[in-house]
Order: sequence, then structure tokens, then C-alpha cells
Amino acid sequence: MELIGTSVLAPLVEKVSWHCYYLGPYVVFGLWGINKVRLRLQTADTQEQISSLQIHAWADTSLLHAEAGNFTQEIEKHMVAAFSVLELHLTAKGHAFGAFVFHFLGMDRIRTATRRLKVVLERSAMKGGCLPLCPCEFPNWKSQIICLAALEEVEFNGFEGKDHEFDLLKLIIGCAPMLKRMIVKLSQETSASNDGCAKIHNIFKACSSVECDVYDSSDATGALRRWLGMRYARRKLITGDACCPCAIYGEGYPGCR
Repeated sequence: MELIGTSVLAPLVEKVSWHCYYLGPYVVFGLWGINKVRLRLQTADTQEQISSLQIHAWADTSLLHAEAGNFTQEIEKHMVAAFSVLELHLTAKGHAFGAFVFHFLGMDRIRTATRRLKVVLERSAMKGGCLPLCPCEFPNWKSQIICLAALEEVEFNGFEGKDHEFDLLKLIIGCAPMLKRMIVKLSQETSASNDGCAKIHNIFKACSSVECDVYDSSDATGALRRWLGMRYARRKLITGDACCPCAIYGEGYPGCR
């Protein structure tokens, strides 16, 4: 199939809507495949431009051996306009997604542009789970250090309280010196009274100048109700050009200088 390249110069454009659907396992990272990418740019009533890059992905072990194109290059093709919001809609089927999300945040254009991150865990009728040594857990991702200097707000929708989710929370907090707000919305299966909420509480205690809110959806109606909303004292440690996660993990964290 012959690919056609198009170049458009429109400096005064106020509205952009870009949709792309993938019908096969072409854009693959590990066992994660991309099935839809959407870029929206529009001017709100307040004259503020709202720009978002929305990516839908699913996990399946059958994708491990798929012949795929360069993941980063394929994602960057859709960045036809500047954006400040990154939305990741993930159908994990029981697999860990922390390393996958952190890989996105490490892409140069996403790392420097994203002011708001939203991670949505989509429910799937297909139940899945990890086998021992499942490849969804990429090695060494928890010790990576990147600086998310533009990131101001993070929202997790469908938080299940798994270990890799807590690891991802701590990494993001440690790498985002300008973070102002963190929102965690628990999944319907996760009760606000379980041990997971105590872990979230302890993580948020390491934050300062950050509004940290947790909502649970365990009531019969499924409606979200606010469980925790408070400000904690946060230590910010910057080492060189990178943000130091020692403030979250404690002194001596691997990779800190």
C-alpha cells in the first residue's frame, strides 16, 4: 500500500478533530496494542484553547509476536497540533499497565507538553489475568527517572489498588514538580475501606501544595462520592535536570544522585 504524505499550514486554526482507527496489531508495545487515536483542538467559551490527545489501547498476550511498526513514530504521527491533555483509555484485562503508561510519559513530545493526564481503566467482558513472569511487567521501569515539568493535574479513573498502580502513582508524584492536583477514582470492585486506601493515604502524605482527592464508587448506585480531600506537606527535591523520587521512596532510592 502506498502511503500519502500531507502537509498543512494553518496558524489561525481554532478547531481540529482528528480520528484514526487501527484494524490490526500494527502499533504495538509489548502486549499492548493501539486501536484508536483521537486529537481534538477547540476554543472554549472562555477563549481558552482545549487540546487533548486521546489514545485507546488494549492488552493481549497474542500481540507479543505481532509484526508492528515503530511505536513512538506511529504515535507522533498523530500529533498534528499542540496539545496539553493526554487521555489513556486502557482495557487491561487484568494485566499491569504501569510500565505502559510511564513509557508514554517518557516520549519527548508528550513529556514536555502534557499538563493534565487522565488514565481511564475500561471494563471488559473478557476476564484475564497475569501468569507467572507475565511480560506486562517490564523490567526496571520503576527505577526510571523523567522530569514531567509541565504536568499539573493527574486523574485515575477505575483505580483497582494493584501494586503497579501504587508504583505508578509514586513515580508520577516524584517526577512532577509542578503537580497541583491528584484525583483517584476507585473501581466498583474496590472498597474505600480496604487496605489500598491506607496506601493511597500514605502516598499522598508525601505531597505538598497538591490537592489530593479519592472517590469511591462502592455504593449500590455506583455514584462516586468523595472519600478524601486534603492537602499534605510535600517535599520537592530536584537533582540536575531530573526530578528526584527520593521525596516519595525515601533517601537512597536507586538512580538518585
